[in-house]
Amino acid sequence: MAEEKEKKNKKISKMTVEEIDATLKKSIETMNGESSQYIKHLRERKEELLTKQK
Repeated sequence: MAEEKEKKNKKISKMTVEEIDATLKKSIETMNGESSQYIKHLRERKEELLTKQK
């Protein structure tokens, strides 16, 4: 049952910085580049989280 929850997609707004990093790496490999809107949104969310931590 726990494995099923891990496979489910998580909203970007609910991800932590570590989850965003892992998703970015996976997405860049899968999508063959960094120009997709999904990757742009991930990066924006990561920057937002990092500025809140300071």
